[in-house]
Amino acid sequence: KRILPHGVYKFLFGPLSQFPVVRRLTGAGFGALSGSFIIQYFARAVLCVVAGLCSLGGMFSSLFRCSILLMFPSMIGSQGRTFLMVYVLHGLYQGPIANIQRNVQDVASSMGCNIDLQITHSKVMWRMLTEPYVQVVQEIVNDSDEFQKETQNVSRQFQKIRDEVMGQYGYDSLGKESVHTANSTQEEYVVKTRARCDYVVQQGVSRCQDWFSVKWEECMNTIQVPLINHFLCVPMQFHFLCDIMRVMTSWCTEKIPVEGNFGQTFDKLNDSINRLAEHFTTNVVLENIIFHKMLFSLFLFNFACRAFGYVHRYCRDIHFDNVYITTYIRQIDARRRRAGKRYLLPLKKAEQESLINPWSLSIHPSELMPVIVGFLQVASLALFVCVLLAVDGILYNIFDLIRRHTFTTYSVTSVHHIDIIIGGDSMLARLLRKTIGAFNTSSNLDVQSSNFQCLPQPHALSQSNYLWIFIPLLLMCLMCCLQVYTNRLRRVITAFYFPKVPFPLTDSYLLVKQSCPVQQPYSEIHPRGPAPY
Repeated sequence: KRILPHGVYKFLFGPLSQFPVVRRLTGAGFGALSGSFIIQYFARAVLCVVAGLCSLGGMFSSLFRCSILLMFPSMIGSQGRTFLMVYVLHGLYQGPIANIQRNVQDVASSMGCNIDLQITHSKVMWRMLTEPYVQVVQEIVNDSDEFQKETQNVSRQFQKIRDEVMGQYGYDSLGKESVHTANSTQEEYVVKTRARCDYVVQQGVSRCQDWFSVKWEECMNTIQVPLINHFLCVPMQFHFLCDIMRVMTSWCTEKIPVEGNFGQTFDKLNDSINRLAEHFTTNVVLENIIFHKMLFSLFLFNFACRAFGYVHRYCRDIHFDNVYITTYIRQIDARRRRAGKRYLLPLKKAEQESLINPWSLSIHPSELMPVIVGFLQVASLALFVCVLLAVDGILYNIFDLIRRHTFTTYSVTSVHHIDIIIGGDSMLARLLRKTIGAFNTSSNLDVQSSNFQCLPQPHALSQSNYLWIFIPLLLMCLMCCLQVYTNRLRRVITAFYFPKVPFPLTDSYLLVKQSCPVQQPYSEIHPRGPAPY
């Protein structure tokens, strides 16, 4: 009252009948801002709806306004530590864990690069050794017409095989129309194979019928006696026996030598790989941004729910969090002392163990256990962080040592010179000059290289990575110490909105306890009705 201006004091601590319009408007603005802050990263339509509902809650409900204010003490308590723990774990994943994976992959790539370099040098030396023989063979091929003719003959033979495998024949015109109407690779292979099979069966039936016709003519020409020749040559008219071969048509339909999903599997796999290469990077960046925003909003929503639950229990349960010597109890105790009645303060030593003075900076024994549990959680997390950072630092030093001491320079030098002179003009001499004379080659090779591009390039953690890890850890330690005082602050904020709720149980209970030699429950001495609002 001495610090605040008179108007502000009346607005904050005066009866609700004073400044009704200002109170409604202030509550509406407070609720709208609070709702927008909690779900600021959601869709615009959801943001407008929630902001409107929070504005109505702030305008007409003291419980809503009290719950919103209780979010801030909750952020410094155990719930805030949980939020920071998630950020520490995220920093570990983005920092040392990702750095370890990147360095290990870099070393693996370095080993692969060195192996490729060795293979390249081996290829160079092997080419240097085999190049004279390759040149000999090349010259023999270039100078020999027989080799050239044989090569052309092989090409012609291979072209026949290619035409037989890939050609558009082996079926009738109806089969060709079916092949042209195919919509996919799978349908084209199936239709072509089925048409060829049907065509083979049809050709077999036609040739069988032609054979019967030829045999009929031969039989009639052999037996010249009328009627007898017709009687004896009747079996040559059994053309219907050729239709037995049409049984193979069902085999052509059921036993197609092509896998059922060959074409479809190939098309889908090719399309899926192309789409994955196009959209992978964009999805990763978008997912990373949404993660931070949604995580922050979900934790704020959780803080609001916890604060509402605290206010609800405070108004419903008279025993909930009722262990503080509040200002209201001090006022009642002073009034009883002036009236000459039994009073409480100052407390006796035995009574101080069960009650907490909210204005005292010392931590009460009943408040010590949550602090110890919080410090143990922070210590275990800090130990895990130190182990990961130590592993990352050790691997970085090892890989950096490898980078600085494995630099190698390669030098490959070769001089090759052959000169064979064959004299004479005989056929053997000419043959030898065409063959052995091809060995007359010369070559010089001088290759200088190093493995500088293959050396591993380990990455150390940046200063921002350490800040993302250690600043939340330090804040968690600070929250463990401040948790006691934020819990007391919750009681102060709730008592500001509900000063007469609950009934001063602490004061009455101690008075009864001092006056009764036999301890009995408070509910048996002062039965209570429903808690007022």
